[in-house]
Amino acid sequence: MQNITSTSIMYEFENAQLGDERLSKRLCRLAERFEHQPQASIPEATGSWGQACGAYRFFDNEEVDPEDILASHTARTLERAQTEALMLAVADTTSLNYSERPNTKGLGPIGNSTDKAFGLWLQSLLAFTPEGLPLGLLGAHSWARDPEQFGANHQRNQKPIEAKESYKWLRSYQTLQGLAARTPHTRWVMVADREADVYELFELAMGQPDRPALLIRLQHNRALQGFDRRLLAHLARAPQVGTLSVQVPRKKGQPTRRAQLEIRFVPVRLRAPQLKSKRGPLALWALEAREAHPPRGVTPICWRLLTTLAVHTVKQAIEKVQWYCARWGIEVFHKVLKSACAVEAAQLEDVHRLQRLITVRLVVAWRIMWLDRLGRERPTAPISEILEEAQWKLLYWAVYGPGRLPRKKPTVGEGVRWIAQMGGFLGRRGDGNPGPQTLARGLARLDAVSLGWKLAHENKCA
Repeated sequence: MQNITSTSIMYEFENAQLGDERLSKRLCRLAERFEHQPQASIPEATGSWGQACGAYRFFDNEEVDPEDILASHTARTLERAQTEALMLAVADTTSLNYSERPNTKGLGPIGNSTDKAFGLWLQSLLAFTPEGLPLGLLGAHSWARDPEQFGANHQRNQKPIEAKESYKWLRSYQTLQGLAARTPHTRWVMVADREADVYELFELAMGQPDRPALLIRLQHNRALQGFDRRLLAHLARAPQVGTLSVQVPRKKGQPTRRAQLEIRFVPVRLRAPQLKSKRGPLALWALEAREAHPPRGVTPICWRLLTTLAVHTVKQAIEKVQWYCARWGIEVFHKVLKSACAVEAAQLEDVHRLQRLITVRLVVAWRIMWLDRLGRERPTAPISEILEEAQWKLLYWAVYGPGRLPRKKPTVGEGVRWIAQMGGFLGRRGDGNPGPQTLARGLARLDAVSLGWKLAHENKCA
C-alpha cells in the first residue's frame, strides 16, 4: 500500500464540503485539537473561551450534516484502499450511553427498560485490509429509538424491512455498494456478526455478480431447498477439511490465547422464510470453524458463516474464516471511541449537536487505532508515515532527554512505543504492544510538550 496517509488528521478533513470555507477550516481545527487531546472536553481541547464558543456554534449549526463531515475522510479511505486487491468492510452496531445527560433532547432507550438507560445507537462501517489494518471509515449512522415504540417487537413480522431497525444492514451494504464503484480494481467483502443474518440482505447482495460480497455469521437455522433437515444439521454432516490456528483476544477473566479450529464447508440453497415464501431460494456457501479442544472452563469457539462467495477448496474456506477474524477490529474501534476518545462524556443539549460531535470523534478514534495497528503490522516503516521530523525529534527528547538523537532514522514501531511511553507504557520485556488508550494518553502529553516547546521557542526568539 502506498504511503498517502498524512501525519496530520487535518488531511482527512481538508476537502470537506460544508457549504462555507470557514466551516471547513473550523472542522479541521477541531479535529486536530481532538486528536491532540482525545479525552478532553470541548473547552479543554479548544483552550480558550473564544475557540470553545466557535466549536459550540459549529456543532449547533443545522446546515452541517454528519454525512458531509465524514465525506472527506471517506474519500481518503478509498484512496488508501484503491491499491488493495481485496478489502473488508466490517459493520457493527454499538450503543452510546448518555443516561447521565438527562437534559440532552432527543435521546432514546438503549436497554431493556424505557426508564433506565438512554442514549444513541451507532452503526459503523470500517475498512480493513485482510491483515487487519484499518484504513478508515466508509460510513456511520447514529439514531435514537422512539420510546413510544419500545416493546413493539412482537409486531415486527408485519412490517416491511424498510420499517425495521434491521434495515440498517441493508443501508450499510448500499453505502458500500456506492463506494465500491469508485474503486473498480478492489474487491469488497462486507463482514458482520449474527445480527446481520437478514434474508433481504443476502437477496440484495445476490442481485449482480459485481456487487460487494457478504460474509455473515449465521444466526437463523433456516430450511434448505431439497433437504428435510435444516441448515445446522446439514452443516454438521459436512466433513472436516482442515484446521486453522487463530489468536483469540483477551476477554474478562481470560487472557489472550490461541485456538485450533476445525474447518467444514458446504454449498446450500436456503428456502425463504415462511412469511416470505413467495421469494426464491438463495444459493450460498456455509462454513463452520469449531474449536474441538478448548481450555478448561472456556466456552469453545464455534463460528458458522454464510457467504455469497464460492468456496471450493480448503484454502478458500480457511481464507474466509481468517477474514471473519477481522471483525474483532471493529469491536476494538468502538472501545477506542468510548474509552480513549470519551465520546460518552460529551455534554451537549441536543441530539443533533451530539451526532456532529460523534462524527468528528469517530475519525479521531480511527486515527488512534490506525496508529496502534500500524505499529504492529508495519513496525519497520519509516517514522515519517506517522510523525513529521520536528515532532519525532521532540518526542525522542521528551522520552530520552534533550540534546541527543538516534543514530539511525527511527521506524514506525519505535515512534509508536515512544508515544506510548509518554502515556505510561513501561516497555518492559514481556509487556507486549501498547494499547490504544495508552497511545491516546501519550498523544495528549506529546501535545502538552509541543505547546511548551513552542512557547519557549517563541519567547526566546522575542
